[in-house]
Amino acid sequence: MEERAPSHESCCKIKTTTCPCPVCGNAGRKVTALTLDQHVPQHLRASIGEDAAFCLNPECEVVYCNPQGFVIKRGETLRLITIKDAGDEVLVCYCFEHSRGDLRRDIVKTGTTDIPERIRAQVKAGVCDCERKNPQGACCLGNVTAAINEIKGEIS
Repeated sequence: MEERAPSHESCCKIKTTTCPCPVCGNAGRKVTALTLDQHVPQHLRASIGEDAAFCLNPECEVVYCNPQGFVIKRGETLRLITIKDAGDEVLVCYCFEHSRGDLRRDIVKTGTTDIPERIRAQVKAGVCDCERKNPQGACCLGNVTAAINEIKGEIS
């Protein structure tokens, strides 16, 4: 059985880092080995090390970077990344595998979606594993809300 992060509450705490992205200069969110092991291909994993950050700039090609300047770019991760990649097939929630397309189908059909409430209920029940499953190493609800607003803006 796959080992989960120690506490579902830990995934929702944003850990920022002062290590700026070497491409865009933005500070990022510190990620753990649990996150990196899940999303970085084996041939790049040793190079990124244990001290890494997720670049929060959606326009930047860098996904992960470390203080030594090593970067892993969009397209080099094992999965598409919510804030880095476009398309309805991209997941907005990695724990429960909700995609942009799922949000879009709900919104087009009913004008809204209950996916955020379903995610919150699962988080409350302690069955999320955001630190491991989400490439950002944290809760997805901010990304889900942003995607909902973007989709509503596109279809209105």
